[in-house]
Amino acid sequence: MSYKKIVVDSLGEYMEAVAKLAEMPESQSCRPPILWFRGQGNARYSLIPSLFRTEVRIQKKEKWDGYTTLHYAEDIRTQHYIAKNYHLLSTEPSSRVEWLEVMQHHQIKTRVLDWSESSMHSLLFAVEAFLDNRQYHEKERQNCSPCVWVLQPQKLNKSIMVALKVNKGLRSELLKDLKIDEDDKNKIEEQMEHYSEFGEFAETKETGHIDYIFNLSSINDELLRDRIRLREILISGSVMMPYYYLLSRIYSDGHTLKNRELAPLCVVHPYHSERIRAQKGVFTVFPFYQEQSEDSVLRSLKINPDAMENNWMAGDCLCQIMINNPQKIALQMLKNGMNDSWLYPEMPVVSSEIEEHKIF
Repeated sequence: MSYKKIVVDSLGEYMEAVAKLAEMPESQSCRPPILWFRGQGNARYSLIPSLFRTEVRIQKKEKWDGYTTLHYAEDIRTQHYIAKNYHLLSTEPSSRVEWLEVMQHHQIKTRVLDWSESSMHSLLFAVEAFLDNRQYHEKERQNCSPCVWVLQPQKLNKSIMVALKVNKGLRSELLKDLKIDEDDKNKIEEQMEHYSEFGEFAETKETGHIDYIFNLSSINDELLRDRIRLREILISGSVMMPYYYLLSRIYSDGHTLKNRELAPLCVVHPYHSERIRAQKGVFTVFPFYQEQSEDSVLRSLKINPDAMENNWMAGDCLCQIMINNPQKIALQMLKNGMNDSWLYPEMPVVSSEIEEHKIF
């Protein structure tokens, strides 16, 4: 695929690599592009959410009914999680995709992949085995090959928006759910053309550093709140961008894509725990992909077609930083006051920090 690879041997080299990736075009003054990071102890692990690591697939059917066994696998997990944990949350998640974010951080299989806005927190995840001797052992340290994935979320989401603009067939398919006549559908299409021509989907200089990074849960709230008059809102185009409806149908409701024409969507969500806040958590939400005829061959070669690094659209927005000397970098981080309590602001971790201020 088209993603870049960089190898670093020290904390300084890592920081320089990140700074280079965040370099600003000469036309910009003081707003560097937003980057997201994901640290992994093994560079061979694909960028794939836990739900897609199961054996459940969306197979082709002669008569397409939309709802699949993979949808059910998500639904039944969500139903039980909400039933048994609702009382433990101070603020109730307002949408399905927001519940998925909470579930993701508590080891439930979801189609959400977590990232961080912090390069240092992600580097800690990558070299965590060298800072934690309770959870990790010497064999794991010897076999690990840490890396940090770097993602350009704005570039990726803009590519998704452009693809939605071009793909009129998919737009038409999604608008059918509104149960509107051809005339109304054409009016909504006109609004979509207007928005995509108005300053590249209405981006502005003032919000250039956050353009295209969406709060999908907030979008869902607006759509649900205005469900009765949604048709009028989309036709007028005066209250919300019509493309938000398409994003919600695909990435929140789970409309199955017949192929992998769209990449996962980069989203921010309300923080539902101190851990997510401490880790500066952000997320990519995967759509439901229909299995293709050639996928079985790819999977037999240990290539996951659902993985972000294997997606043509996402690959162009990714860079993999390989950590060549993880023990050395872990020591350099420890010397600079960076440790597990950055990732897990909980009493047992802080206690361990007091007793074991060393690397392994």
